[in-house]
Amino acid sequence: MLFRAIALSVALLIGVGTLVPLATEYAEAGPRKSKRYKKKRGWKGVKKYSKRWWQLYRAQERRKKLRGESSRNLRLRQLRLEKKYGVRNSETAAAVKSSSVVENSPVFLPSGQAAPKGWKRGEASGSEVKFRVDNGSGVEVGSAAISVIGPATGETVNVGRHRSVGGVPTSALRREVINRMVRENGWVVNDFQKEIGGKSVYVVVAQSQNAGGRVESRMFYFTEADGRIYSVATNSATDSAERLADESEKVINSLQARPRPMQQASIKE
Repeated sequence: MLFRAIALSVALLIGVGTLVPLATEYAEAGPRKSKRYKKKRGWKGVKKYSKRWWQLYRAQERRKKLRGESSRNLRLRQLRLEKKYGVRNSETAAAVKSSSVVENSPVFLPSGQAAPKGWKRGEASGSEVKFRVDNGSGVEVGSAAISVIGPATGETVNVGRHRSVGGVPTSALRREVINRMVRENGWVVNDFQKEIGGKSVYVVVAQSQNAGGRVESRMFYFTEADGRIYSVATNSATDSAERLADESEKVINSLQARPRPMQQASIKE
C-alpha cells in the first residue's frame, strides 16, 4: 500500500507539473491570435438588383453627379473671375459671342416649324436635338429632346396584344424607357396609346428623382413619321408637366405634318 501511494503521488506531481506550463502558455503567456475578416470591396460578389447592388449603384450615380457639379462650378467661377477683373482671352470671347448669337437666333424643330414659345437651344448632340424650356421670364422649368429611334418597318397597330409603332412593338419601346429609368434613378408609372393629329402615338409616363431628391415628371412620346420612328422626351417639375405635355403634342403634330421629299424622275434628252 505504501508503494502504491508513493507511485500515485509521483504520477500526480508529474502530471500537474506538465499541465501548468502548457495552460499558462496558451492562456496567458502565449501569443493571442485574432481573426481577420476580409472586407468586401466594390461590386464583387454582389448579386445584381439586390439591396446592396442598389446601394452601390446609387452611390456611384451620386459620385458622378458630384463630379459633374464640381466641373460646372469650377467653370462658372472662372467666368465670374474673368468678368470681375476684365480678363478674357480670345477663346472665351469667341465662345461668349457665339453663345449670344445662338441664344438670340430663332429656334426651329426638325420639321422646319418654329419651336414652342420658351423652347431654347440646348447642348449640341449628334444623336438628338435638345432644348431648354423656360417660363418666359428666363427661369428654366424643364428640358426636351427629339431623336430618331430608327426606320419604320411596318404599320402602326393599336388593336389587340401585338401593338406597335411603325412596326416596332410597344413592349420594346417600353423596355427602352425602363432601362433608361434604371440608369437615371427613375421608374415607369404608366403607358398608353392615344391619337394625335389623326395618328396613333405611344406614350410612356415615368418619374425620377433629381440630385436634391425632388420628384420630376418624365414623358416619352413615340410616333411614326416620314418612314422613321421619332421620340419626343421631356423632363420637368410636376407643376410644369401639363404644359410640356401640350407642347410635346404640338411637336408630334409638326413631325407628322412634315412634307415628304418629292422624287423627280430624270428626263433623258
